[in-house]
Amino acid sequence: MINCTKLLQSTETLKELKRYSAVKKEAPKWMLRFSKTTSPIVVWNTTRKCNLSCSHCYINAVDAETEEDMGELTTREAMDMIDDLASIKAPMLVFSGGEPMLRDDIYELNVYAMKLGLRTILSTNSTLITREAAKKIKDAGFAYVGVSLDGTEEVHDKFRGAKGAFEKSIQGLRYLMEVGVSTGVRFAITNQNYDELSKVIEITRREKIPRFSLFQLVYGGRGKEIIDWDIFNEQRREVMDYIIKEARVSNGMNIVTADNYADGIYLLQNVAEHEPERAAEVERLLAMQSGCPAGDGLANIDNRGDVHLCPYWQSRTIGNIREKKFSEIWFDEDNEFLAKMRDKTRYLKDKCGRCKLSHLCMGCRVRAEVACGDPFGEDPACYLTEEEISGAKVWLHDKGSVT
Repeated sequence: MINCTKLLQSTETLKELKRYSAVKKEAPKWMLRFSKTTSPIVVWNTTRKCNLSCSHCYINAVDAETEEDMGELTTREAMDMIDDLASIKAPMLVFSGGEPMLRDDIYELNVYAMKLGLRTILSTNSTLITREAAKKIKDAGFAYVGVSLDGTEEVHDKFRGAKGAFEKSIQGLRYLMEVGVSTGVRFAITNQNYDELSKVIEITRREKIPRFSLFQLVYGGRGKEIIDWDIFNEQRREVMDYIIKEARVSNGMNIVTADNYADGIYLLQNVAEHEPERAAEVERLLAMQSGCPAGDGLANIDNRGDVHLCPYWQSRTIGNIREKKFSEIWFDEDNEFLAKMRDKTRYLKDKCGRCKLSHLCMGCRVRAEVACGDPFGEDPACYLTEEEISGAKVWLHDKGSVT
């Protein structure tokens, strides 16, 4: 993720990073993405069941009322997984879904993870969060809860396939903030809700929610079926111009972008143009973050225990934790594809391969595989020009190139 507010307002600096070790428990959560620990952040799809039916669901969730045996991890199996993640000092465990609030043991599992020293966050649609549930989330120790909003009421309800979903999600957010749980809004942009972006940012600001995250469409799950919903690259540039403008003046709310690390390069160009004295530091911060973390700093374990390189890449499975521990799967030195994913810049092709700033981005390997049949091919969502990928626009007039 690119925290545009922190980078543009000089609150995310190398000096701050030196004050902490990103793998220490006391370090602020925002520093985790700079961590060089070999263990990844793990997103666990706790269940495939969901009470909503979202158009862009990457895991292709099923109705919460289904009686089908989903083969999901039991409480004991989940605890064994958590034991393993704690043993390798995974920097964070994300409880996702489906809808994780549908698991009866969600609080128990989080308490267990917290006692072992894992940082945990909850990814939810928040429609099931009552005042009582919010207090349980607080007591269980979740560090953060991310809630998806796709637009204002009519648009959001249409995306989620349920009338009243927007109102319940907002109420859930209010309950969380009422008990002091750190929260944030997540907005996945498509051509169906492109005009809703500014409205959702305004809702986030009005509700005094401290974080807004903009996600791009990744072609996984149902997202693969709605590729024609993706916005044009010209629109991505317009969106980033708007995001940068908002992030520069944002007061009390962090604005973050995700799923397109070209945003970091675009933001760096803006800094180089308007604050050239800060460009070198911003470049180093982006380089430390290293762009797309799939298969390296990020992993996914689905509801059945299958291990994937990122949550969106369900089409690629590298093992199952019922057969072998996650740690053994992830650190398998004989897995050639994993080795390539941890050295992506050597294998990138076409536009991504030509990019002189690829170490800051590396593109989305899921979109590349779907679009051109090659996981190291060109990311179709890259909106940078040939001049921009040459690094020319981040040249420092008196200090040479930042790359």
